[in-house]
Amino acid sequence: MTKPALGKLIHLKKLCTDNGHFQMLAIDQRPPIFNIITAAKERKYKYEEVVECKKLIASNLSHLATAILMDPHYSIPNILKYNNSKGLVITLEDHDFIETRNGRYSKNIYNWTIEKIKKVGGDAVKVLAWYRPDAEQKSLDHQHKYVQKIGEECEKYCIPFLLELLVYPFQNDIHHSRDYKEQKQKNTRHIIDSVKEFAQDKYKVDIFKLESPVDSSNLENGITEETEIAFKELAQATNHKPWVVLSSGMDKISFYKCLELAYKNGASGYLAGRTIWYDSFHHYPDISKVDNGLKKESVKYIKKINDLTARNAHSLKTYFENGFKIHKPEQFTQDFGGFK
Repeated sequence: MTKPALGKLIHLKKLCTDNGHFQMLAIDQRPPIFNIITAAKERKYKYEEVVECKKLIASNLSHLATAILMDPHYSIPNILKYNNSKGLVITLEDHDFIETRNGRYSKNIYNWTIEKIKKVGGDAVKVLAWYRPDAEQKSLDHQHKYVQKIGEECEKYCIPFLLELLVYPFQNDIHHSRDYKEQKQKNTRHIIDSVKEFAQDKYKVDIFKLESPVDSSNLENGITEETEIAFKELAQATNHKPWVVLSSGMDKISFYKCLELAYKNGASGYLAGRTIWYDSFHHYPDISKVDNGLKKESVKYIKKINDLTARNAHSLKTYFENGFKIHKPEQFTQDFGGFK
């Protein structure tokens, strides 16, 4: 594993607790929030309604997070003043992807770049890449090039690259959906092999955001040996790069068990959203009830997983200590290069 550049390490450290753990809150969701509003009001969502939902989450929960993940369309222009965490991760990918019968093609948000994320003060670039190893070759080639180019740009601007990988159903699959949710009956091998692909140094990923390698339904009761092995293989696939867990909207009990297994195998924290705050929005559009639910149930849950993270997650203290060691410090100003 290649050691990240000094500037990347400084940004990454801002996303952590003092003990080297990630406790990151996601409010960059777009379709899931669109759906909440549309279902409740039986019409298309309005811009200001999406902003209102994100503001409620940030103002009530960000003080319990080490960093917050924001999108540039709704969050960055409106929610920054409500963010009480110290770190800022910013989304690059468009929520609207191109889909063919056996493939998906990711793209950036229109007129949005890594350079702009750096300029606006982001501490990391987050990209969700839909991927499964058995997709059509054209899709695989596109996703490989897409991710590799982002890695190269992040290297150029010295900003950490946080890559989220999600497997997905093909159009003719019985459980096909374009929604941002966990794929039903997903293939564990697809997830592990996807991580192996992008853990190669050529993609320049600094931190992975990974889903459970098994269906969340497998986490509801007793943990099988097969599930234990899946998490161990997932960790090995990261090529020793730091990784955090995403919630993909699973229920609170399953996500807690997912974190326990991930921490047992070297995960350094979480980057989660819906599992933390979605239940409170069952009361939408009653804003006072949503606000109350976030203040009580969501706060209670995030404190619970923060406690688990502090006790069991893999600390990156040594990772940072080694990363900040400068070879020949007396020649630092002579050897340290600028942007290329």
